Amino acid sequence: MKILSEKVLRNGEIVTRWFYVYFDSESGKKHKRICKDCYTENEAKLYVARLQFVNNNQYLIKNIAAEMYLPESKHLKRLESFGRHISEETRSQKRQHIELIIQKWGERSINDLKVSEIEQYLLVDTHSGSWKNFYLETFGNIYDETIWCCDKPLTKPHFQRFARNSRQSDIFSAEELNKIFDIKLWNDYQEYLLFYITATCGLRLGEARGLKVNQFNFKEQYLLVNGFCKKNGFRTNYNKKGNENEKKYRIVPLTDECMIKVSKYIFQKHLKNDDFLFTLADKPISQDKLYRTFTGIISNLKINIDKSRKLVPHSLRFTYVTRMRTELSVEDVRQLVGHNSTEMTEYYTRPTLSELKPLIEKSKNVSNDVFKVLKK
Repeated sequence: MKILSEKVLRNGEIVTRWFYVYFDSESGKKHKRICKDCYTENEAKLYVARLQFVNNNQYLIKNIAAEMYLPESKHLKRLESFGRHISEETRSQKRQHIELIIQKWGERSINDLKVSEIEQYLLVDTHSGSWKNFYLETFGNIYDETIWCCDKPLTKPHFQRFARNSRQSDIFSAEELNKIFDIKLWNDYQEYLLFYITATCGLRLGEARGLKVNQFNFKEQYLLVNGFCKKNGFRTNYNKKGNENEKKYRIVPLTDECMIKVSKYIFQKHLKNDDFLFTLADKPISQDKLYRTFTGIISNLKINIDKSRKLVPHSLRFTYVTRMRTELSVEDVRQLVGHNSTEMTEYYTRPTLSELKPLIEKSKNVSNDVFKVLKK
């Protein structure tokens, strides 16, 4: 950048006007700008120095990300205006990662930061692969923010994804399912029934914890999955990846035996339409308690003595998918279980309830068939 002067006629007098010249590195074009209210070379130099300071500061990561994901911030209100409704839990997690990013990279200009530096930093970090991927996703959000606070917005780079550290849940054989659902092994019938529904409907544990009477349609033989219980016991009115403004739901077929068990249970418990099915001290059963109960059953049955398999409540969902896939297409099963990962988003569409009902007719016989291994 050069500081130059020129003589100009102003109000009948010849005066010196100061300006600076620079070249755009991308286009190669030469630009000429006036140093406003500058009458000497020193004033022009100070003007350019302040300008460079402002230009450089706008690209500092700490300045770009300063208000991101803060409650009531312009950033959050802007996301909401564009239909991006973020849960409080996600907002809090995002803000925590923003603060970690500022702590590490805040004084760096996002213009000069290389993707390889970020990835190298995470390669030696001890957090899980999922945590690192969330960190990179949040970093990408900072690049997106440059469109609102920088003269030249930056394109979000492509980050490598880290492998998830946790092992994938294993599935149960028909013989193992029969052992698990031997009613004599269970001390609490409602826990037995909760896991029975989980197995035969392919539910997530949070979805099973949040089951209400009004979700069961016994006439048309399906279960409406329209919410789940978080760890703290709060029940949402939307499914995973949904939110208050964009609710997600699905319906799954009920086996004949499941229909009998659930309807009898509701009758005996005198449950009302909006009541939770499974409670302890008038609250949904805690996730930790259910996890201990299930893993205790597995341990007592000596199904996984050498600990070589990952057998947890979510294994029932994996088993459901595997067994249903023997008779139904991957598209049908994906809609039944409500998969909505990033990889699936491109071709996953959310059908209406009326569109889903024909799938129940097509799949309930399959559901009865593949789970006939469960003895009555």
